[in-house]
Amino acid sequence: MKNKINSLILILIIFINLFNVTFAYSKETAKTTPYYAHPVTGAIEDPGNNPGIGQGMTENVLSPQALVETTDDGRIFLSVRYNLANYIKNETFAVQNYGEKGFYSVSAEVTAQTEETRDYRFEIPSKNVVVRATFFVGPMGRDVIFYYTISDLVEGNTDFVSMKGTNYSNGGSELEISEKDKAQEEKKQIQNSISNLDELKPVENNVKVGEKLQANQGEKVEEKVVNSKFSAGDLGYSHGLLTKDSDIIKKLYYSDENKEETEKRKTKLGKITLSFIYGLIALLVILTAVFLVLAILSYIYKNKIEEELEEKRRNTYE
Repeated sequence: MKNKINSLILILIIFINLFNVTFAYSKETAKTTPYYAHPVTGAIEDPGNNPGIGQGMTENVLSPQALVETTDDGRIFLSVRYNLANYIKNETFAVQNYGEKGFYSVSAEVTAQTEETRDYRFEIPSKNVVVRATFFVGPMGRDVIFYYTISDLVEGNTDFVSMKGTNYSNGGSELEISEKDKAQEEKKQIQNSISNLDELKPVENNVKVGEKLQANQGEKVEEKVVNSKFSAGDLGYSHGLLTKDSDIIKKLYYSDENKEETEKRKTKLGKITLSFIYGLIALLVILTAVFLVLAILSYIYKNKIEEELEEKRRNTYE
């Protein structure tokens, strides 16, 4: 009997272990691929609506390497690096699994920064993810919206600050130039996207390492597709990545809001029209009341006549 009990306990332990999935902390380097248009749907949300210039700019802003960390409890965190960080602020991040619909906001932590770069860490639902990124570009005077994915994961780390210390593995050999030289090289490349870069003034951004960029965690992000209205080919590529005051942006990005406002103005009734309608309603009420009074009086008069006739018949008979 004792042997049977021990066997049952052993079977129970094995059964529990089959469903008790444990995760070991790991870190992997990944390749980041930026997209000006959504990598699955092709939708463009950036109001500049110019993939010819926008794609090159996103490639220069987003560093080609990232760090993916999996915690002991199975949560996945992605660390990315933005170049030209001294020209941007108000960064936001939203995520979705590749192929799914709807982006959901996530908060991010600033893990490192230099004069021209800034690193961010945020949680992602899986390694097969699409990230929707936005930030305000000071020289352009407006927000920019783009996307990126990760791929080619390799065990190790480069120079990202990890959740478990800052030890670097052999992945750092891929960085053949220093971060300072790399930033200068990318700064030269991005001059093709933003003219007169050296003359532009950096934006004031007092964010510090360790600070969390708060977001409404898990809130669904409202998406506004602009390339469904006009294509960049229709506009021509000469306009560049437009600023917030551009007539083209107002026409593209705010046309729906303007239509709604116009329709509201059209449907709003004037004082004369309202007075006329209220007058008709009052007249209808008065006519109805008069009709009811006349009906009641007619009924009373009819009963009175019938009583008089009945009285005459009785008198005649008598």
